[in-house]
Amino acid sequence: MELHEIKELLKKMYGGENRQITDGNYDQSLAVKCINGTFVGRKTENITVFRGIPYVGKQPVGELRWKAPVDIAPDNGIYEAYYNAKSAYGNGQLETGSLYYLDEDCLYLNVFKSDEATAQKKPVMVWIHGGAFESGGTIDPMFDCVNFMMGFLHLSHLPDGKDYQDSQNLGLLDQKMALKWVHENIAGFGGDPDNVTIFGESAGAASCTLQPLVPGSQKYFKRLIAESGSVNQTRSPEEGIEGTNKLMEALGCKTVADLLKVDGDKLLETATAVNFAHQRQRCSEGLGDSGRLQQGRDELLRVQLRQGRLGQLDRCA
Repeated sequence: MELHEIKELLKKMYGGENRQITDGNYDQSLAVKCINGTFVGRKTENITVFRGIPYVGKQPVGELRWKAPVDIAPDNGIYEAYYNAKSAYGNGQLETGSLYYLDEDCLYLNVFKSDEATAQKKPVMVWIHGGAFESGGTIDPMFDCVNFMMGFLHLSHLPDGKDYQDSQNLGLLDQKMALKWVHENIAGFGGDPDNVTIFGESAGAASCTLQPLVPGSQKYFKRLIAESGSVNQTRSPEEGIEGTNKLMEALGCKTVADLLKVDGDKLLETATAVNFAHQRQRCSEGLGDSGRLQQGRDELLRVQLRQGRLGQLDRCA
């Protein structure tokens, strides 16, 4: 099957737009009240699925592009939770999730709830998708999953970058905000907020091993499972700056203000090409020796932890 055929199939399977319910016409047995609204799911056999629930108060678009996620606000509205949210901009050659609709309006999650009766709150598992921090989304795999921003941008070194200190760590901060939402709302779905396990594969596993090091994140989960990924999958601030400068040069940009004018499709196309060229250069310089790379990454991490520089760890594959 060709890529364009897969895209159309995914849109038919999961596409749609969740809307606010204002006429009171919904199945109350499938509704769960959360801080930021009441969400109505759909039931198949004994599983009720809630798709496309926002875990932030405002999406990272416009002036909030490359800013830390905004927390939710109380909302008494009632909303459909029938359809998957759009995926963050990512490389469709790597993961199925990035063959779905792409948008910066993407910070949503899915919740799967079993109808099995139990006297106690149920353990909760939160899946963080893989994809080399370059691709993936809530339809890949097709169960409980959190969307988050992907990329490697380091903007604080730019002339107008002082308000973008978090830009290089947005994926981890998005995940932390999603875990906060789960902690505050999952009891309404029958889950135990004090018994949350995060798990992921590849970049998702790296995210899981990094989350315990993110200040304030530890209180939102109890344990983690990392599958084929680790804490050493980071870039130094210097590497982040180098990659960002190459992207800006390719786009003809000199400031954050210039970058804000570039649409998402153009950013994705250019960043994919720049990253591919960067990886080829690293291999040609002999940096493809995995043992030497890991040793260097581990030492970098130890130094950054000793110096209290964890907040400067950059996202990468």
